[in-house]
Amino acid sequence: MTLWGLAWAAFAPLALFVAVGLIALALRGVAGRWWSLVIAALIVLAPVASIWSADRAEFRRTCTDMGPPVIRRTASAEGVYLASGSVNSFGMRYLHQEGFRWIEAADYRYPGAFVRYARGADGSITTDSIGAITAQYMVEEIFSQPHPHTGLSMTRVVDRVTGEELARAGSGSFSGGRAKWVLGAWGSSSCPNAANNIEGFDTYYHLAQRTLR
Repeated sequence: MTLWGLAWAAFAPLALFVAVGLIALALRGVAGRWWSLVIAALIVLAPVASIWSADRAEFRRTCTDMGPPVIRRTASAEGVYLASGSVNSFGMRYLHQEGFRWIEAADYRYPGAFVRYARGADGSITTDSIGAITAQYMVEEIFSQPHPHTGLSMTRVVDRVTGEELARAGSGSFSGGRAKWVLGAWGSSSCPNAANNIEGFDTYYHLAQRTLR
């Protein structure tokens, strides 16, 4: 994120106070100092609070519908088939952090082809083409946007042989809604929130590890 972006995220609400001050100054001669501040605050803050509350309620309903992380059954696997759009970047954490020795994935270079990424003893990653997926278990990562300002990431662990879903967990992110431009980072939210639900967040983030390792 650029320096400007960081500044906006941290200090965007200052624009609201500036607006309140300017309107209060314009009204001071008519309503007096105290009432001019009250009226200005209502004019500026009430619409922002109303819009933000409506959008955030929409986000909270998404979180409720998503439900808490669920691990129905555990198993043991040295590797998995990773169905994700971030295999070549964020997906490498399954090798470096989650304890899997290898992951298989679709080869983004050749439609219909597959590759296996394996972690060596020294931590290096090798990439080999394979004719077909061999992993019994699939870790599926799905991103959707149920509402304009809400992103939803779902992770599922599935037995590819039986079709059984062993576990599922999700994470929702809220940008601040239509009021994000004047609220910055202060209007955003997430579920589960690592600050007040560390267990729920850890289960989502390490779902494959907790289910298969």
